[in-house]
Amino acid sequence: MIKIVDWKSELNNADYDKTVGIKISKLIDNKNFATFLTEIEPGKYVNPHYHKSGDEHYHILTGNGELYLCDVDKKNKSITQVTAGQSFTVPENTIHQLTNTGNSTLLLMFSCPTAHLNTDRFLD
Repeated sequence: MIKIVDWKSELNNADYDKTVGIKISKLIDNKNFATFLTEIEPGKYVNPHYHKSGDEHYHILTGNGELYLCDVDKKNKSITQVTAGQSFTVPENTIHQLTNTGNSTLLLMFSCPTAHLNTDRFLD
Protein backbone atom coordinates (compact mmCIF):
# COMPACT_ATOMS: atom_id res chain seq x y z
CA MET A 1 0.00 0.00 0.00
CA ILE A 2 1.29 3.46 -0.91
CA LYS A 3 1.50 6.10 1.79
CA ILE A 4 0.71 9.65 0.63
CA VAL A 5 2.09 12.40 2.87
CA ASP A 6 1.05 16.06 2.92
CA TRP A 7 4.26 18.01 3.59
CA LYS A 8 2.60 21.15 5.02
CA SER A 9 0.45 19.15 7.41
CA GLU A 10 3.45 17.15 8.60
CA LEU A 11 5.52 20.31 9.14
CA ASN A 12 2.69 21.98 11.08
CA ASN A 13 2.56 18.97 13.42
CA ALA A 14 6.33 18.44 13.71
CA ASP A 15 8.06 18.36 17.06
CA TYR A 16 10.92 20.73 17.89
CA ASP A 17 14.23 18.88 18.22
CA LYS A 18 16.22 20.75 20.89
CA THR A 19 19.44 18.92 20.08
CA VAL A 20 19.80 20.35 16.58
CA GLY A 21 17.53 23.38 17.06
CA ILE A 22 14.88 22.78 14.37
CA LYS A 23 11.45 21.22 13.87
CA ILE A 24 11.80 17.90 12.04
CA SER A 25 8.99 16.06 10.33
CA LYS A 26 9.40 12.42 9.34
CA LEU A 27 7.75 12.00 5.94
CA ILE A 28 8.43 8.39 4.98
CA ASP A 29 10.42 5.65 6.65
CA ASN A 30 11.17 2.00 6.88
CA LYS A 31 13.15 -0.01 9.41
CA ASN A 32 16.54 1.54 8.61
CA PHE A 33 16.10 4.63 6.43
CA ALA A 34 13.84 7.69 6.40
CA THR A 35 13.13 10.98 4.66
CA PHE A 36 12.53 14.11 6.72
CA LEU A 37 11.48 17.72 6.12
CA THR A 38 12.41 20.83 8.04
CA GLU A 39 12.09 24.60 7.73
CA ILE A 40 14.93 26.86 8.79
CA GLU A 41 13.95 30.49 9.31
CA PRO A 42 16.19 33.37 8.16
CA GLY A 43 19.25 33.70 10.39
CA LYS A 44 18.63 30.33 12.06
CA TYR A 45 20.69 27.16 11.67
CA VAL A 46 20.97 23.46 12.37
CA ASN A 47 23.33 23.01 15.31
CA PRO A 48 26.66 21.42 14.28
CA HIS A 49 26.65 17.65 14.71
CA TYR A 50 27.83 14.44 13.06
CA HIS A 51 26.91 10.78 12.63
CA LYS A 52 29.22 7.79 12.85
CA SER A 53 27.28 5.46 10.56
CA GLY A 54 25.74 6.40 7.21
CA ASP A 55 25.57 9.42 4.93
CA GLU A 56 22.82 12.05 4.77
CA HIS A 57 21.31 13.23 1.49
CA TYR A 58 20.24 16.90 1.53
CA HIS A 59 17.88 18.58 -0.93
CA ILE A 60 17.33 22.36 -0.73
CA LEU A 61 13.75 22.91 -1.89
CA THR A 62 13.47 26.66 -1.20
CA GLY A 63 15.78 29.32 0.15
CA ASN A 64 19.51 29.90 0.42
CA GLY A 65 22.07 28.83 2.94
CA GLU A 66 25.61 28.23 3.96
CA LEU A 67 26.84 24.69 4.55
CA TYR A 68 29.72 24.15 6.95
CA LEU A 69 31.48 20.77 6.73
CA CYS A 70 34.43 19.47 8.72
CA ASP A 71 35.71 15.96 9.33
CA VAL A 72 35.66 14.85 12.97
CA ASP A 73 39.44 15.23 13.20
CA LYS A 74 38.92 18.92 12.27
CA LYS A 75 41.46 18.75 9.45
CA ASN A 76 39.32 19.47 6.40
CA LYS A 77 36.92 22.39 6.76
CA SER A 78 34.78 23.92 4.05
CA ILE A 79 31.98 26.46 3.73
CA THR A 80 29.77 26.27 0.65
CA GLN A 81 26.85 28.42 -0.45
CA VAL A 82 23.75 26.35 -1.30
CA THR A 83 20.46 27.32 -2.88
CA ALA A 84 17.07 25.94 -3.93
CA GLY A 85 17.31 23.13 -6.46
CA GLN A 86 20.61 21.76 -5.17
CA SER A 87 21.27 18.37 -3.59
CA PHE A 88 24.37 17.03 -1.87
CA THR A 89 25.60 14.27 0.41
CA VAL A 90 27.02 14.77 3.90
CA PRO A 91 29.37 11.83 4.55
CA GLU A 92 29.43 9.99 7.86
CA ASN A 93 31.94 11.32 10.41
CA THR A 94 31.54 14.82 9.00
CA ILE A 95 30.50 17.66 11.28
CA HIS A 96 27.82 19.63 9.46
CA GLN A 97 25.81 22.79 10.03
CA LEU A 98 23.34 24.45 7.66
CA THR A 99 22.57 28.13 8.19
CA ASN A 100 19.79 30.02 6.44
CA THR A 101 21.54 33.09 4.99
CA GLY A 102 18.54 34.25 2.95
CA ASN A 103 15.54 36.45 3.67
CA SER A 104 12.96 33.66 3.39
CA THR A 105 12.43 30.22 4.88
CA LEU A 106 14.85 27.50 3.79
CA LEU A 107 12.94 24.27 3.17
CA LEU A 108 15.20 21.23 3.49
CA MET A 109 14.38 17.62 2.71
CA PHE A 110 16.92 15.09 3.93
CA SER A 111 17.21 11.32 3.97
CA CYS A 112 19.35 9.21 6.28
CA PRO A 113 19.43 6.15 8.49
CA THR A 114 16.73 6.42 11.18
CA ALA A 115 19.43 6.17 13.87
CA HIS A 116 20.67 9.64 12.89
CA LEU A 117 17.83 11.22 14.82
CA ASN A 118 18.34 9.33 18.04
CA THR A 119 21.29 7.00 18.80
CA ASP A 120 23.77 8.14 16.11
CA ARG A 121 23.93 11.90 16.60
CA PHE A 122 26.87 13.62 18.24
CA LEU A 123 27.20 17.33 18.92
CA ASP A 124 30.38 19.12 18.00
